[in-house]
Amino acid sequence: MTYVLGAVVLIVILIVSVAWHELGHLLPAKAFKVPVTQYMVGFGPTIWSKKVGETEYGLKWVLLGGYIHMLGMYSPRRSARAAKTGWRASLADAAREVTREELAELGAGPGGLDARAYYRRSAPRKLVIMLGGPTMNLILALFLLVLALSAVGVYEPSTTISAVTACVTAEGQGAEECGQGTVETPARAAGLEAGDKIVAWDGHAVSGWDQFLGLVASAPARPTAVTVLRGGAELDLEITPLRVGEGESARSLIGVTAGATELVKKPVSAAPGVLWNQVAASAKLYAQLPVSVWNTLVDLVQGNERAADSPASVVGIASVAGQVAAVEVDDPAVDENRLRWGTWLQLGAMVNIALWLFNLLPLLPLDGGHVVNALYEGARRAWARARGRPDPGPADSARLMPLTYVVVGLLILMTVILVMADVLNPYQL
Repeated sequence: MTYVLGAVVLIVILIVSVAWHELGHLLPAKAFKVPVTQYMVGFGPTIWSKKVGETEYGLKWVLLGGYIHMLGMYSPRRSARAAKTGWRASLADAAREVTREELAELGAGPGGLDARAYYRRSAPRKLVIMLGGPTMNLILALFLLVLALSAVGVYEPSTTISAVTACVTAEGQGAEECGQGTVETPARAAGLEAGDKIVAWDGHAVSGWDQFLGLVASAPARPTAVTVLRGGAELDLEITPLRVGEGESARSLIGVTAGATELVKKPVSAAPGVLWNQVAASAKLYAQLPVSVWNTLVDLVQGNERAADSPASVVGIASVAGQVAAVEVDDPAVDENRLRWGTWLQLGAMVNIALWLFNLLPLLPLDGGHVVNALYEGARRAWARARGRPDPGPADSARLMPLTYVVVGLLILMTVILVMADVLNPYQL
């Protein structure tokens, strides 16, 4: 039952994320008087819809995205550079014909819908409309991280030392007894004791165990100030970290063990840093997306274990959320429900970061493709003004319809591969 709950929670977050994204397009479009005939969450047959003013709002069965339909996405007029004949020209003309038919059906005319059509908006307004959706996903991702880190909190090892290791080997492994081939740990030599709470390291305030480990690992082998809380009073000690390993694997250690797990509620200011780290990780994944999808397909065909960093569809993300819900924690200090909600909210943030980056890819029909077209149109108009030439008018983005169909085909293929992998070769936590 908990598995199903986890999957349902993620699906609800996804639906809200898609609706929120499309709202980011809808609000500026309406503000700029662009006629919006549909605002839909999902694709395929309609579950429910209601028309308010000139816009039909609805929910569809296939919850893999959403859209708003703005009148006049493509200019009805062919540019001078458009192909005259052939299949490319046919695809472009079909897009232009859709705009012409919509204008005719809805009553175009001076001061009417044609004057309000999307293709007639200025380049800056087109940019606001198209960037509105991805921006909303970034805002939602930050909000979900604030909830996860500051409202729900995260479980971390306590900064109160539970044990001090007496000696270590040259490789940095703790030794049960001090003897030949071992050295006394810096912590024992400095006088650290179990029960000491780490307050500061080398002038840096310590707020969490992972942060403390990072500070120690990168510290040079020189006398370093460490402040601990002992018996209700702060005590300043001096410790010289021990460097072990060579090359890139080299690190410093002092020989202490973290205390029991504790709930830590991060300050709101911590969320942007976590957001940035997740954006960087997601950007790296997108840079390798074609190769990653191919490797996922190869692993599926050959029966290999699914790579932990492989991309996933909605099915895979929901499955991970379900597995998180079903995990049982032995630590009595951990509230399982709090842990689950914190993880679900962070997964939701990752989904929104993925939606933000994905929609910014400079390919039609994604938002990024329309952004590039608006930038091109604005640059072309600015160049014409600088040379004293007439306004060249809207860019003929219908010429890119052949590329749009290719991109759509590749996206469908990628979705099929990832859904198959998520069903037949799922992640195992």
